[in-house]
Amino acid sequence: MSLLVMSVSLLMFCLFSILFSPLGKQIDIKTKRLDMVVNKKKEVFDELDLSIYKRFIAPKINKINEFLSKRQKGKNKKTKSTVLEKDLQYAGFRMAADEYLFIKNVILSPVLLVPFFTAFVIKIDIGLRLLFLLFGVILWALIPRYFLVARVKARQNKIKYQLPEVIDLLCVSIEAGLGFDAALLKISEKMEGALIDELLILYREIQMGKARRDALKDFGECSIVPELKTFSTAIIQADKLGIPIKNMLKIQSEQLRTARRQAAQEKGMKSPIKMMLPMVVFIFPVIFIILLGPIIVQLIVQFKG
Repeated sequence: MSLLVMSVSLLMFCLFSILFSPLGKQIDIKTKRLDMVVNKKKEVFDELDLSIYKRFIAPKINKINEFLSKRQKGKNKKTKSTVLEKDLQYAGFRMAADEYLFIKNVILSPVLLVPFFTAFVIKIDIGLRLLFLLFGVILWALIPRYFLVARVKARQNKIKYQLPEVIDLLCVSIEAGLGFDAALLKISEKMEGALIDELLILYREIQMGKARRDALKDFGECSIVPELKTFSTAIIQADKLGIPIKNMLKIQSEQLRTARRQAAQEKGMKSPIKMMLPMVVFIFPVIFIILLGPIIVQLIVQFKG
């Protein structure tokens, strides 16, 4: 009986396989074609993949900035714009300085309007009104600056701590037979982070026809991390002299890990000195109160008696 059931099941399986095999092949072909379309989507529909801000809002802001910049020109303004654009690049904001200033003024306008209405609507002294206005101006000037500085510092720290792992993966990819450009693309598929975004920009610039040395030079200037600049300079020198990149990458990775280990040891050696101040201010007075408190109370009682 069991043999009959098994034979009938096997026969039905074969019949279904023969009947539905053409349909399965068609489904596989459709799936492969859909995968190819999805993979090429970013290249074909690159403009449609952009956000609403980049497609609609950013062009309007650029037009307003162009209108305003025609009336405000000067070397000092250009210098400030260059410095601000560098800070924006270090913070990971891909926008012009005028665009950032326009967005900052729009977002922080309530910080000025609230103290202004508070000072002139509420009946208070002139000194308090001036104090409210001064407080609003200080907040309007300091909030974006501290936000940008904090963003730059956080992003540069992420790049610094991610660099050794990226170099290791780049070395492994090159040893596996990939070229430098293909290794950059493979790393961008496997990892995420601030450094990966910069590597992806480097890969796109090379693919668009920019000279590799110029692209690497710009890549080294995208950050204030000295290790990243050393890394890009070493790759440029290896490309010029014909040195194998994988050997240079191994040396760079070892040096970065050694430097990180030494920095951790340095922070560990500084920690006892930094702990002295809170111990003296918060812990030692409590210990003195616990130890000397009962003695002082006994002395007071004895002298009163």
